[in-house]
Amino acid sequence: MTVVFRRSWGWLVLATLTVSTIGDEITLLTLMFRTADTAWPFGVPALLIAELLPGLITAPWAGRLIDRRDAAHILIATSGLQAVAIALIAHIPSLTLVGAAVLSLLFTVSSAATFTLIPVLASALGMTLARANGFLEMVRSLGMLAGPIAGGVLVGWVGSTNALLIDAASFMLLLLIVALSGLRRRPQRHEEGERALLADYRPLLGNRRIMMATAALSLEVFATAVADVAFVFLVTMTLARGPTVFGILTALWAGGMLVGAALSERVIGQRLGLAAFGTATVMGGTMLLIGLVPGGLAIVALAFIVGGAANSVHNVAVRTLLQSEVPSVDHGKVAAIYGVVTRTAAISGYVAGGFFVPHDAPTAYLLGGLLGVGAGIIGWRIFNGRWLERARS
Repeated sequence: MTVVFRRSWGWLVLATLTVSTIGDEITLLTLMFRTADTAWPFGVPALLIAELLPGLITAPWAGRLIDRRDAAHILIATSGLQAVAIALIAHIPSLTLVGAAVLSLLFTVSSAATFTLIPVLASALGMTLARANGFLEMVRSLGMLAGPIAGGVLVGWVGSTNALLIDAASFMLLLLIVALSGLRRRPQRHEEGERALLADYRPLLGNRRIMMATAALSLEVFATAVADVAFVFLVTMTLARGPTVFGILTALWAGGMLVGAALSERVIGQRLGLAAFGTATVMGGTMLLIGLVPGGLAIVALAFIVGGAANSVHNVAVRTLLQSEVPSVDHGKVAAIYGVVTRTAAISGYVAGGFFVPHDAPTAYLLGGLLGVGAGIIGWRIFNGRWLERARS
């Protein structure tokens, strides 16, 4: 029996992704509170490692799986498994670390599946790929903004167990909506039989533009991660302010992201590469500004608004660029490559940022700014092949 996508359900799928994204943030916050309440001093670091490392290691296999199977079916299956895993964690607190590792694996698969389904949704809804990615970025921004607030309220109001069960319900809702919508993505045909993992990825690894974009923009992720570590110390040590200012700046960044996501299609136009590298340069510039004028709260606030907006446009441009530069049959693998590289860059940036805190947060922003500007400008020139052409001549 052929299943036909119900176009009217497309917006419902996007809306459900928003609810599920907010649920992700609720789970992260709830698990953090639950782990922090234990007597084990290394509980929180162990939780963070469990949430990152398993997915990082298995990402290449996840990317190949997505390209060889129907991505919608995989999203349905992983949503159900995520709901079960979260429900088990809710009722059996001793499974928190193991459950976090399982969720890391499932999130890696589901995020790659979502990446590959966005072009399908865009085509079905009659919108450009940039606009569809812009809506997805708004979903992420709303999740980042509303999730921690909702998580904090729910944990304080109904307790961690019920908060986790609410998130589990959001994944069941996503499962039902995707299943009933008829959303499907044809898997890649394999006439050559089973190939080694590296052989599957070799064509992408040999794509200069994709690899250059991934390498340069992962440097931007590293730079941003360095600054992220210093953020709380910028507020408490450099600005000598408290939680209120920290919350306001966080909200300004999230607000900037929402504005950037809403304007992303108009800003990007047909200039995907320029938008991706240009916004990386802008983000680097805002970090430089904070590092150069760290004591001015108004300057920092302005930098956060502009930086948040640039961050959203950057994310939309990068996703659209990757989806446009490679055949659709390789979307799962390119999502895996970018995910592995950027996660590794983020972890490395967190480690590097630790060398500048708590007393030298402005220097962390200066370093992050220089790296960000360099990644944007130099990466754009190499991406276009200008420096390679000059070297050959």
